[in-house]
Amino acid sequence: MTLFTVMRFYKLLVLMSLLPLFALIAKADTAKYIEAKPDNQWFSDAKFGMFIHFGLYSIPAGEWKGERVGRNWYAEWIRTQQGFPEYNAEGGVGIPRAEYDTLLDQFNPQKFDADAWIRMAKEAGMKYFLITAKHHDGFALWPSEVSDYNVADATPFKRDILAELAEACEKYDIALGFYYSHWQDWGHPGGAMPPWPTNSGEWDIEPTVEQPSQEDFEKYFRKISIPQVLELIENYQPKFFWFDNWEKSEMLTEELLNELIVTVRKHSPEALINSRIGTTWNHPKGDAIVDIFSMMDNVFPEKSLGRVWETSGTMQRSWGYHKLDPAWKPIKQLLRHLVDNTSRGGNYQLNVGPKGDGSFPLPAIRRLREIGSWMDINGEAIYETDPVLLPEPQWGRLTGKQAEDAYRIYVHVYDWPQDRTLALQELSSLPQNAYLLESGYPVGSGLKGSNLKLELPVDVAPDERITVIVLEFDENPVEIK
Repeated sequence: MTLFTVMRFYKLLVLMSLLPLFALIAKADTAKYIEAKPDNQWFSDAKFGMFIHFGLYSIPAGEWKGERVGRNWYAEWIRTQQGFPEYNAEGGVGIPRAEYDTLLDQFNPQKFDADAWIRMAKEAGMKYFLITAKHHDGFALWPSEVSDYNVADATPFKRDILAELAEACEKYDIALGFYYSHWQDWGHPGGAMPPWPTNSGEWDIEPTVEQPSQEDFEKYFRKISIPQVLELIENYQPKFFWFDNWEKSEMLTEELLNELIVTVRKHSPEALINSRIGTTWNHPKGDAIVDIFSMMDNVFPEKSLGRVWETSGTMQRSWGYHKLDPAWKPIKQLLRHLVDNTSRGGNYQLNVGPKGDGSFPLPAIRRLREIGSWMDINGEAIYETDPVLLPEPQWGRLTGKQAEDAYRIYVHVYDWPQDRTLALQELSSLPQNAYLLESGYPVGSGLKGSNLKLELPVDVAPDERITVIVLEFDENPVEIK
C-alpha cells in the first residue's frame, strides 16, 4: 500500500468519524431557524390588508364553454373543478392541462396598473398587500428561472407583475406579501393534486385523483417550490409569506416543512410565515413555530386567540374573479368583519379578484372606496389597538389603545338604541371625556352599579354602518387581553 493510499484511507476514516458531528451541527442549525421569532408586531398593528387572486383563471372567470364550473364558487379552481364528467384526462378532474393552457396565449392584461392597485389599497385604509405569486395551477406572476410556466416566458404580456407591484408598494408605504402554493401544483409533475373524487362530486366516496409518489413530490418540492421561494425573497424582499395547506398531508413531512421554513428564515430573517404552511396538521411542533395563525377561508372566531392571527375573506363567494357570482357582500358586513376581528386581536385580509384584463370589478371598487371613507374617520379605532377585557356587548364591539395623553376605549356601535342609552358591563369608571369620533360631539356618561351608562346625543346613528364613540381615561381602567 502506497503512502498516498494510506493518507487517503486515513482522511476517509477522519471524515467518517466527523459525520455524526456534521449531522448534529446541521440539526442544531435547523433548530435555530425553526425556533426563530421575527417581529410580528407590525402585522398585529396593521389590522387590515388587501388579498389579490389573479392569474390564468381570471380570464374564464368561473365559466367554461358556457357553463358555470365547480363544486363551489372558487373560480381560481376551475382547472380541477368538478362539473366535467367527460374530462378525466391525466387521472385528474376538470379541464385537461393542454386545454387549460390555451389561456396562456390569452393572458395579456393591458389594464393592469400596479400603481392604481396599490393606491386603491392605500385609500381603503389597508396597510399591506398580498398577491397570489403562484396559485395551485402552477402559473407564476414573475419570470421564474426554474419554471417557464410563468408570465414572462409563456404569455404575450411578458411583464414582471410582482416587480411592478413591489415598486408601487414601496411608493405608498404598503407592506408586500406573497401567497405561494408550495404543495399543490397542477402545472408541474410531482406537484400535489386536490384529493377529491372524480365525476360524481360526492364526498362520501374515496378520492380517486392520482397523487404523485413521495419521491416525485420531494423532487418537485426541492427543484420548484424552494427555489421559487428563494427567487421571491431575492427579487422582491417580501415582508411575509402566505402558504396554503389546510389538511393532513402525508407528503408534507416534517423534514420538508423544516426545509422550507429554514429557507425563509435564513434568507429573509424578518419575513413572517403563516400557519397554513402546514404546521397545524403536519408538523409535531404545530403552529408554535410560525408567526401568523391563519383561519380557514371566511372564518371569523368569536373570541381572542391570544396570538397574532388573521382571517382572509372574500367580497364575493369566489376568490378569483367570478363573472357569474352576484353575491357581493354589503359594506356593513365587510366593515363588521374588520371590527369583529380587530376587537378580538386579529387581522382582516379582504380579497379582490381582478378581471382578466387586469382591472378591478366595479363592485369591488365601490366597496373599497366606501370602506376607505369609513377608515378615514375611524382608522384610529382600528390601527394599533388591542382587545378590551370587558364583556363583549351584543350591540357592538370594543377596542383599546394607549395614546400619549390618555387611554382610549373605542366603542363601535353596530345597533343604535332607540332609547339613546348604552351600557358597558363591568366598567365602573367614568371617562374624563366621551365623544363621537366623527364629529367630536359630547356623549353623556354615568355610573349605574358596576356598569358605565352612555347617554347618546341623537336617536339616529350618525353612521348607519358603524358609529364610533371615544372614551378617554387617565389610565387604562381595565385589563388588556
